[in-house]
Amino acid sequence: MKRRFLIAPCPAKSCSSFPSILFGIIPLAAFFLLLLHPALLLAGTTVLTPVTLQLKWKHQFQFAGYYAAVEKGYYRDAGLVVTLREATQGSDPAEAVLNGEAQFGVGGSSLVLLRAEGKPVVALAAILQHSPLGILSLNANNIRNVHDLAGRRVMLEPMSAEVMALFRAEGVPDNAIKVVPHEFSLEKLLNGEVDAASVYSTTEPYQLEKRRIAYSIIYPERSGIDFYGDTLFTRREVVQKQPEMVRQFRDASLRGWKYALEHQDEMIDLILKRYNTHRLTRGQLAYEAGELQKLIRPDLMEVGYMNPGRWQHIADTYSQLGLIPAAKPFPLESFLHAGEQPRLPDWLYGTLGAAMAIIIAVSVVAIRFHYLNAALNDQMQLRDKAEAKLRKLSAAIIQSPVSIVITDTAGAIEYVNPKFCELTGYTAEEVAGQNPRILRGSILPPEFYSDLWRTILAGGLWHGEFLNKKKNGELFWEHATIAPIWDAQGELTNFIAIKEDITERKTLQEKLDHMAHHDELTGLPNRALFFDRIGRALAHAKRSQTGFALLFVDLDGFKTINDTYGHDSGDALLRETARRLAGCVRDSDTVARMGGDEFAVMLLDVADLGHITQVAEKMLTLLSLPFMFKGLECHVGASIGISIFPQDGDAVDTLMNTADMAMYRVKQGAKNNYAFAS
Repeated sequence: MKRRFLIAPCPAKSCSSFPSILFGIIPLAAFFLLLLHPALLLAGTTVLTPVTLQLKWKHQFQFAGYYAAVEKGYYRDAGLVVTLREATQGSDPAEAVLNGEAQFGVGGSSLVLLRAEGKPVVALAAILQHSPLGILSLNANNIRNVHDLAGRRVMLEPMSAEVMALFRAEGVPDNAIKVVPHEFSLEKLLNGEVDAASVYSTTEPYQLEKRRIAYSIIYPERSGIDFYGDTLFTRREVVQKQPEMVRQFRDASLRGWKYALEHQDEMIDLILKRYNTHRLTRGQLAYEAGELQKLIRPDLMEVGYMNPGRWQHIADTYSQLGLIPAAKPFPLESFLHAGEQPRLPDWLYGTLGAAMAIIIAVSVVAIRFHYLNAALNDQMQLRDKAEAKLRKLSAAIIQSPVSIVITDTAGAIEYVNPKFCELTGYTAEEVAGQNPRILRGSILPPEFYSDLWRTILAGGLWHGEFLNKKKNGELFWEHATIAPIWDAQGELTNFIAIKEDITERKTLQEKLDHMAHHDELTGLPNRALFFDRIGRALAHAKRSQTGFALLFVDLDGFKTINDTYGHDSGDALLRETARRLAGCVRDSDTVARMGGDEFAVMLLDVADLGHITQVAEKMLTLLSLPFMFKGLECHVGASIGISIFPQDGDAVDTLMNTADMAMYRVKQGAKNNYAFAS
């Protein structure tokens, strides 16, 4: 039962006289204040201070918060008249702020590099909690990862420090990629003049999706380069000379962003009406607004939130990659705006103190009772709201459809939700105090865990997949997101892991991968997988100076059986042929179905012709044995052509052609035999 204690109301007679006394004193106190300092007479006069905000690019929803602050009067209420200046192609917002053309700017993570160089930039608020910058390529260009960019032409925009950090993090040399200046258009990519381009996930993908062009994006975040994006900043001189103006500008801007995110359709109408110098469509702006919502994450944190530990992690990442001198510590304290409140003039403290003394002397007792009663009611309301909020959060965690694990800083489990127990078979009591490694179902390299701990200890989010094991020994796959938890003093207290069971997804993917690379009828590798393996075998043989052989096998008499006994019998014969051929080779060799009744065999690390001859003769012997279908005995033969690396060629196409020609020589002769290309 909740107990509520209220201060008893004062008697009606005494309380009824207090307002009249108070209303009589307040005018006297105000008159007294004006006598003490006539300057207060001018307090109602507002002089708007002009400032300029240098945007990062052309007008679009990326800057909607600043439009809202202008149109809704938030800047005017703060005593400011703000000019929003578009960027030009190749311009740098930091340069405009540092040389005094603008007081404020919108920049990226490259601000850290500038501060490390001694440039007096000061970060005020991180609008995007995750950077939208990525490298986009068309699927037709077959670029799956960063390493596939080696030797390719990549169009990069200025201030792409995150992309350069990604290259270094993945071990790609600076000169391995042919950098092309960005033209802020995808035309060169679409017409093949470049192979990839740096893009914002909030804008360019819309153009390709609308045209139904398949693409893929490599994000630095997936390699641990998880930086802030679109950071509001100024220079140190402005903070020192006009601290109150800086604070008011920051607060009004963030207020504008909150409004813009809550009224997206209204902001799109505003941009189309007043700010559409870029000639964007409503569809483009709506797409951009939705993608920005995902990067700002107003559902998880206050707009503009900055974690000092994460900024330090960004600086440390640049330092590890050689973009910042490792010997020189990063000046984090002077880089982040402290948001200090300016002190009122000393004369005003004295004046207010005197006035308050007059008021307190007359009404101290009544005000005390009134204050205590109101404060107690407020505190009880705040407590009730806090308790209701905690109940909601607790219910959300308990009823969550994904596993949630909270550990201490050493990794010992302190809490698991019911979904964890349902999935793993462990009770909360069984895992309390245990390390999550009790679920480990596979051994991962030390670098995997080093990356995990390095990321979360630096204040970042870590994403990855684990093969785990339930209490009953059953294996299952989980995708985990792990994050640090900090207390109000900035001390690391816990880690939280949010984990999703992806076993069915992984199983389905494995099936799809198998279907894409294996023949549906026989289960053997298909033509695509065989060509991939022969390419690898060729590279290995060239490095190790070893030989390998290719055998083309074509059945003799298959068409007659297929036409006479039907396709079912033909399919059964092909399956049995595949089984017999696979039994003739080692596990390291490959037997593939190339199509129809044609098969290909690759023998690795061949030292002499005797081994090849032995395998070919064994195949002919096994394939000459009768096949039984529907109680009938059928016979086929085989024609085999053989090519050897390096005698018959040093390229895949050459070896395939010579083996094919050798097979046709047998086919045109007595058949049921084998022949070498040379």
